[in-house]
Amino acid sequence: MKPLTPKRKTAPEPRSELRMFDHWNSEAVRALINRKTAQGRKPAYLFVGREEAELLRHHLGSAFGPEAVRCLKNLYYVGLEVIEVEKESFLRTAGMKRVSSLEEALNRTPTARDLEASSFWTFAIL
Repeated sequence: MKPLTPKRKTAPEPRSELRMFDHWNSEAVRALINRKTAQGRKPAYLFVGREEAELLRHHLGSAFGPEAVRCLKNLYYVGLEVIEVEKESFLRTAGMKRVSSLEEALNRTPTARDLEASSFWTFAIL
């Protein structure tokens, strides 16, 4: 008699959030990022399949020259790090950037007015 082992559920494959056809659509990518941006949270990564990577290279190559974008490694597009995935067609944003207001608060130093008011500086990082 074999012991019963629970079957692991496989996570569903992530679905593409946007479909490009014959050219790179900057406006559609910007709209996708805007839709996903909420309460100071912004995606950090742009995952692209082979077709979208080629369209992005052609799009950027027309602006900066084809030699400037032979590879998308370490490339940022509209503030998102571009990552190529092993799929024929795929485009998805993911991750989360740090909230800019928190970064600004952490980099800010007290002013003389703050010291006169005897205010205390505390930061709660969630």
